[in-house]
Amino acid sequence: MTFLLLAAAFGQDGAVNGFVRDASNGEPLAFANVYLDPIGQGAATNDRGYYYIGGVPEGSYQLAASYVGYKTERRYISVEQGLTTTADITLDLGAVEVDEVVVSAERARFEREVEISATRLETRQLALIPRVGGEVDLFRAIQLLPGVISTSDFSNKLYIRGGSPDQNLILLDGITVYNPSHLFGIFSPFVPEAISDVTLLAGGHPANYGGRLSSVLDVVTKEGNSKKYTGEGSLSLLAAKAIAEGPIPKGSFLVAGRRTYLPDALLSAFDVEGLGYYFYDLMGKVNYAPSPDYAFTLTGLGAEDVLDFWDPDDRDNLNARLNWGNRGVSLRSNMILTPTLYGEVIGAWSNFFSQFRVSFGPADQAVLKTDLTDFMLKSDFTWYLADRHTLSLGTDLKAAQMAINITYDTTEFERRDTIWPLSAYVEDKWELVPERLFFRPGLRYSWYSKGSRHELEPRLGVKYKPWENTAFNVAFGRFTQPVLTLNSTEAVFSIYDVWVAVPRDRETPSAVHYIAGVEQWLQDDVILELEAYYKDYDNLLETRYGEMFTPPDSLLGADGYSYGAELMLRKTEGWYNGWVSYSYMWTKRSTRGESYSPHYDRRHNLNVVSNFPRLFLGVDVTARFTLGTGLPYAGIIGYYRRRFYRPDAGNQTWFWTRYIEGPRDAFRYPLYHRLDAGLSKTWKFKWGEVTGFLDVINVYYARNVLLYYWDTEDDEELPTRKKIGMLPILPTVGVKVGF
Repeated sequence: MTFLLLAAAFGQDGAVNGFVRDASNGEPLAFANVYLDPIGQGAATNDRGYYYIGGVPEGSYQLAASYVGYKTERRYISVEQGLTTTADITLDLGAVEVDEVVVSAERARFEREVEISATRLETRQLALIPRVGGEVDLFRAIQLLPGVISTSDFSNKLYIRGGSPDQNLILLDGITVYNPSHLFGIFSPFVPEAISDVTLLAGGHPANYGGRLSSVLDVVTKEGNSKKYTGEGSLSLLAAKAIAEGPIPKGSFLVAGRRTYLPDALLSAFDVEGLGYYFYDLMGKVNYAPSPDYAFTLTGLGAEDVLDFWDPDDRDNLNARLNWGNRGVSLRSNMILTPTLYGEVIGAWSNFFSQFRVSFGPADQAVLKTDLTDFMLKSDFTWYLADRHTLSLGTDLKAAQMAINITYDTTEFERRDTIWPLSAYVEDKWELVPERLFFRPGLRYSWYSKGSRHELEPRLGVKYKPWENTAFNVAFGRFTQPVLTLNSTEAVFSIYDVWVAVPRDRETPSAVHYIAGVEQWLQDDVILELEAYYKDYDNLLETRYGEMFTPPDSLLGADGYSYGAELMLRKTEGWYNGWVSYSYMWTKRSTRGESYSPHYDRRHNLNVVSNFPRLFLGVDVTARFTLGTGLPYAGIIGYYRRRFYRPDAGNQTWFWTRYIEGPRDAFRYPLYHRLDAGLSKTWKFKWGEVTGFLDVINVYYARNVLLYYWDTEDDEELPTRKKIGMLPILPTVGVKVGF
């Protein structure tokens, strides 16, 4: 069979390959549509802008490349028998010709890819989300997609289809990011202006991804402008940031940075002594292409939070610093080994660290350090066996070391743990019936050194297009996870995560995904998607309820499931664009004979994201509305009071109240709802442009509940329930300058 396929690929017919890029800055255009007239044969570029059209009869053709927002590029080429014609294409920004049909990236994916539960956001779509504190945040945008649950205004953690945050694989250009949050969970450590696009795989992801049970968030940074030097800077109430990019010999560079100043300023303004806080982010990328067939990309990430506190009256006697953050570097090589064999090899180093240092005097000091270091070597190869038939295969080799070190005076304690997750995969993508039936089977094999576990993870995706604008999708997959966090999933606030390997005497946590859905194109820029899913969890390791931290040996074995349905209606272009997403979900866990709903079990969740470009006087208007049913919590079902009387203490009497807590999901918080809105206007000058913006969080001051607590005014009164609210009305202003 393989021989026949190769004969078809290399025998009588020829082929066309190349890259499609933005003419203004050299950025690759992922999922651009490339086709040959008059035969109509074509392909979509991959996420690096590479395309391959095989099985082309000998002759002369008009090669056309199109992408929404760009002028269609056409050129004449000749294809010879048994040879590959290389045609690199650059597209200029601009309006399309009258009556010309331009295929968007979303449409190209719909036509040619088998991607289930996948949503892709570009930089311009991230800007649709009103800013918190003047800052656009990637994770806040992801929380508005179907199947993603947010538990509070103060947390950017992603709870996806009934999974906990540590079940999500977060990648930045191949770097695994283990603690993607700042300011106790309000912001993510990515500078949005440096991001090219983001893909969320909410379930059923293909065999080239592994190591997590729920989802994959793949973040790709911009390559940098290879045509000219540009820069951008902005100031908001919270932070200052800047980005610069430009060409280098045979390549480009990009560097971006952000640092907060508002926390320090507020603490000083309100005369809060003994406390200081800030965070910063640094991102950089360098691309170098020594030849058309080889390119190298170096990416770096640095992000850190720093919290200081001390005794205002005697700083030398008592002071402490807590700092934590992420660091990482990846080196990627993109290779066209032959016109039909495209490969990527990535080497990455990732480090998550924390250090708590407290001093009680010059000679009395205690230090607690944690460290997670991850080394990864990953290879991915795509073999274009024939027209409409590709084979992908690769390896994923990792070494992760987790360490904790405690030092006090002359005493030192250290614990280290190392795990080697080694994986290999193969996946086939085949149009069994051209433009109608797509088949994507795959198999991933993983070996985890801790306990010497061998895991097989079959994957399957099928797409059937009975009509031009309709597709039915089904997917199945098994997923395993060798690491997890020890943080309580019930905690309202989380400073950072503590990661450990699954103990060798425990089974590997696993999940099986079953997904079915339909995608309908209502217009060229309007897409309706509906999906249903069921996830079966086995051998989960849960933290102990009510405890902020659970030691690895005390984790509880658990099973569980989640199921639900999701709807998303998107409009991608025009005077109005945005999306409406709705999710319905049930999730349950069972441990020690108890079945319960975790605190992120939100039954109904609705998000509306709207953008009105140039609505009036050149002003862009954005808005988002969120409506969600209440999350579960334990709550107090009763209390009793005890009276203490001490004659030997002057007949002193006092009362002590004992509260009785109900089951962990006995109650639900009230309905959550919030409206955010933003205005922005750009003024263009010869030297660049200036953008001013105004954002208002919680426009109508919805008094959402973060948590309840019980209190008494004095010993004689009965306890009353009180609440702590979430964000109030929060207006912010800022300015951005580009040159």
